[in-house]
Amino acid sequence: MLQAKIESLLAAALSRVGLGEPIEYRVEVPPRKELGDFASNIAILGARQVKQNPLTLAARLVEKVKEIDQGETIAKIDVVKPGFINFSINDKIIQRSIPEIVKQDHDWGKGNSGIGSRVLLEFVSANPTGPLHVGHGRWAVIGDVIARLLKAAGYQVATEFYINNVGTQVETLEASVRARRAGRDIPEGGYGGEYIKEVKGETREEMLRSLLGEQQRILAELGVAFDRWFQESELHAAGKVMGAVQKLRDLGVTFEENGATWFKSQALGDDKNRVLVREDGRPTYFAADIAYHLDKFSRGFDRLINIWGTDHHGYVGRLKAALKILGLPVESFEIIIGQLVTLYRGDEPIRMSKRTGEMITLQEVMAETGVDATRFFFAATDVNSHLDFDLELAKKKSADNPVYYLQYGHARICSILRKSEILNPKSENDLLGLTDPAERELMLKLLAWPRLVEEAAKLRQPHRVTEYGKELAITFHHFYEKCRVLGHPGRLVLVDSSRIVLRNVLELLGITAPEKM
Repeated sequence: MLQAKIESLLAAALSRVGLGEPIEYRVEVPPRKELGDFASNIAILGARQVKQNPLTLAARLVEKVKEIDQGETIAKIDVVKPGFINFSINDKIIQRSIPEIVKQDHDWGKGNSGIGSRVLLEFVSANPTGPLHVGHGRWAVIGDVIARLLKAAGYQVATEFYINNVGTQVETLEASVRARRAGRDIPEGGYGGEYIKEVKGETREEMLRSLLGEQQRILAELGVAFDRWFQESELHAAGKVMGAVQKLRDLGVTFEENGATWFKSQALGDDKNRVLVREDGRPTYFAADIAYHLDKFSRGFDRLINIWGTDHHGYVGRLKAALKILGLPVESFEIIIGQLVTLYRGDEPIRMSKRTGEMITLQEVMAETGVDATRFFFAATDVNSHLDFDLELAKKKSADNPVYYLQYGHARICSILRKSEILNPKSENDLLGLTDPAERELMLKLLAWPRLVEEAAKLRQPHRVTEYGKELAITFHHFYEKCRVLGHPGRLVLVDSSRIVLRNVLELLGITAPEKM
């Protein structure tokens, strides 16, 4: 909101100093309060274009901003080496912006940058041959929050889970279940986990439904739903897999060797060529994935986003190469590689379940820490980084546990408001009186929420939401300690605005916002 106003002023100033080409500058909160409310690197980046010293260009831009703004928005503007421009916002602009939060309520933070754009987001897509592990859980939460962010930014989002229900792994599952039921040894390379005893069904399809149903139940408990569960078998039944292989043949990018059909991926940067159809005539997973993404593009989405496990890192290049050869807009195809999760109890890593002596499942983690804590901790680290998940911390009912701290903050605000009968200012002067530094800091933090949502959606970074939530809770607690609110209409509006934004943060993360704790 305030950043957008500064950006519009800078855009007007740029045109007045003769910078015609766009500059990818930033307007950000500076690292220290004494530097102002916002800072921009626009002069540093634009200096080369106009062949001026950054400090000289910054001074020219400041002059133009002052001419345009006339003190309406900017109270103070400075230039600091090597050419940053620092802005302090007029207090009245900040104060008069706060009622918009109360007015918009649940819509505060929602934007329109994605309106008119359709996105297909595929995530989790675990093989239906066993229970979900914590990595699946993390990717599920990351995908779900990214979907929520994109929707909040105005995108039309469809979510999808791809079910690999064809091929060797499902044949191996059936053989493993039948061997266990007959009291025989599990076949080499088979599935030997204890969960095999619990698989229901007599046919392969019934066995898969049993395991997939359990995955769906756990994901629903985690608060993750999909618009479509897409089965690989649909592609085979429609002839789309072999159809994709034929398209590659027609383009001359395949060759036959030893009865198999190969894709010439090595010539496109892969470390080796890849099999599309085996010697026995069965297509590979790679061929099915090409067909699946052909199907996705055919549905008219503007952007495809996949979240894959870290073991798929080397798979990205060859799939994009095949799609590009087929004439598809791979620049509209985005793949996020989810990193691994290590579980801890305090300083001690946990590798095996006490109950089964095998991997710890997502269900066990949820049962121990609760859904809210599980979702928060899975979302709280950059998707590109490894996650260390401390189960003991996630269970704490104290300020040490960030999700508890946020939820307690919301409940505390609700308690404050229940004690007061005044929720609306009697006059504009009630808000104009909010001049304490703690009040000002809180107002700026509340007004930053819409831009935070927009940037987190654009960058696919749910952890920005958790970080903002923690910062907001800390800022509110500081304000509440410094400023008496009961009987003060303006401050109570600020309290109610904090409730709205903190609730919106928790809702965007798919976490409950309790009114009492």
